Amino acid sequence: MKRWLFIALLGLFSACGAQTDKAPAADDSAKSAAAGQTDDAAIRKAFADSFSHLRVTNVKAAPVPGMMEVEVNGRQTVYSTPDGRYVFTGDLLELKDGDVVNVAEAKFEKVRKAGIAKLNRDDMITYPAKNQKAEVFVFTDITCGYCRKLHRHIDAYTDEGVTVHYLAFPRAGLKSSAAQGMRYVWCNDDRRQALTDAKLHDKVDKADLGKCADPVNQDYAMGIKFGVHGTPAIFTADGKQLGGYLSPEQMKKALKL
Repeated sequence: MKRWLFIALLGLFSACGAQTDKAPAADDSAKSAAAGQTDDAAIRKAFADSFSHLRVTNVKAAPVPGMMEVEVNGRQTVYSTPDGRYVFTGDLLELKDGDVVNVAEAKFEKVRKAGIAKLNRDDMITYPAKNQKAEVFVFTDITCGYCRKLHRHIDAYTDEGVTVHYLAFPRAGLKSSAAQGMRYVWCNDDRRQALTDAKLHDKVDKADLGKCADPVNQDYAMGIKFGVHGTPAIFTADGKQLGGYLSPEQMKKALKL
């Protein structure tokens, strides 16, 4: 597999790294896996050699015997043989008691639920439903096309009883112009109108920045922990990800309203 394809499967847009060193012989890999040997350093080295722009943030035993769960950049999960020679991406599904469980997603749901429970509602930009039946937490970027498309339906969501809480997630990072624009939005006297102006009219009025801008940095860091790598990213209070852009009808269906 080409290195760029591996990175694309992770949803990360990083440049490819240097050529990898020669991998160990296949029979050695098989012996290590069979013996259940784990070489944390070998896995980290294999990733560093092959994908210099990816950072291995955690390595632990996977639920599958003989495999390792490798956390990349603090938010993505892939699986590897104990020696780091073979890697596969995708969803690891557990068939349990007639149910199908996405192992990585189940882990993220616990992290998200705990994180959302601790959120200060005053730090979010909220569009309250007229007769609330459900609420969603949306990581957004003022320059994102699908974020703008979602925001065009904001009245339709609230009319259907869905309260929308926005959190900041500038996709290009905290030093980007989008991040700065979002800080101005969060510090505006009328944040809801400022967000609408930024998304739908490309208009961002400068405001005095202070602690009011802190949520942009905090939300971005939380989004990384939640596994967000694109916007919009929509979550329930229980930490379940509903998807990216959803039309009002799709939102109703996802929330079972």
